[in-house]
Amino acid sequence: MDITFVEGASCPRIVSGVELNTVEQAIIDRLHEFHTEAQRRVLEFIEQLKAQPRTHYSAIELMRLPAEERDRIVAEVFRLAENKDFKISEAYSEEPRVD
Repeated sequence: MDITFVEGASCPRIVSGVELNTVEQAIIDRLHEFHTEAQRRVLEFIEQLKAQPRTHYSAIELMRLPAEERDRIVAEVFRLAENKDFKISEAYSEEPRVD
């Protein structure tokens, strides 16, 4: 575990070889302004966010997931879409394009 000292910070930032991005840094900085009970409420809120299933993935995000998790998500999407009416169109065709 690395300990990083940030100039102007009241305490060191503990990271596992990962540099904090600006959003993470801002959250940490703001969190230090709260009293202990408020920090607990923030932690509870974070846990609630983690418990909510994610509903949107880009193709790149899906491909980065472990195969089992990706297959589970795709199967669920197909299950939810099985009774939906939608148009299937080809994004690629062997036939020459007619303009």
